[in-house]
Amino acid sequence: MAQGPPTPPPMSATELQDEARDSILNAGESSARTAPGSSSAPTSVTANAPAQTSAVQDIYQQLFPRIVDLVSRGEFVEITRLAEGYDLNSEGDRSYSRLLLIAPLVLSYLVLDDLAPAQFALTRLPDNLASHPLSRILTRLLASTCDRKYENIYARAQDLFSISQQPDFPDSDLAKVVASMITTFVDTFRHRTFALLSRAYASLPISAAQIYLGLGSEEIISIATNTNWQYDAPSQTLHSISSTQVQNIATVATSAPSGLSTFHLVATGLTRLEF
Repeated sequence: MAQGPPTPPPMSATELQDEARDSILNAGESSARTAPGSSSAPTSVTANAPAQTSAVQDIYQQLFPRIVDLVSRGEFVEITRLAEGYDLNSEGDRSYSRLLLIAPLVLSYLVLDDLAPAQFALTRLPDNLASHPLSRILTRLLASTCDRKYENIYARAQDLFSISQQPDFPDSDLAKVVASMITTFVDTFRHRTFALLSRAYASLPISAAQIYLGLGSEEIISIATNTNWQYDAPSQTLHSISSTQVQNIATVATSAPSGLSTFHLVATGLTRLEF
């Protein structure tokens, strides 16, 4: 039978798990089987020194426990330093086990809100890895974060978390890392966003806070009332009562821009408030 090209990467969550099981957990066999259902190893995988390919895959697998340890200690800057050094020396490597490095690297940059290097890390991937569902989910999450599309950020983060929680996720350690890091990202992103909202607003409709924080009204009210905000039920509005704003609350309606104007300012580019 004539040898054909590798099958396209899977697109569904179930197919992702099947692909990852064959390609990550059985990395040692991936040089002979690059996609489920392949009748023989494609020339493009085996032609370039199989022994060297196996060594590169072993590097990813040997590095991964160190990344797990750094994640457990919250040392995300160190993860980026470590992972970048290895990945920059792996340019062009098409091994699926490389995702053991790329996923924690990109998620670390997201936690740190250092988005340009995360983009560079994903653009370094060869086509077969860039089109892999895990890479595509990370790419979409990163794009939404860059654009501050708040609802998309939380939805795509939840998609990534849900995949990691599937009982047949191919690698339990990778699942724990993804779940832990995406949870940390969402928490830090919400904290950062809430801090920016506090600087942008003297008052804030609860509906707007739900968009920016991706939480229900009861959760937002609970958080706000513990962080120098007061909830006014009749108007369904949060009011800042920080020490620097108490004197101004009474005059907001007449001497400050309207809450709606401020809302539009933040909605069209909240990141411009960061400095």
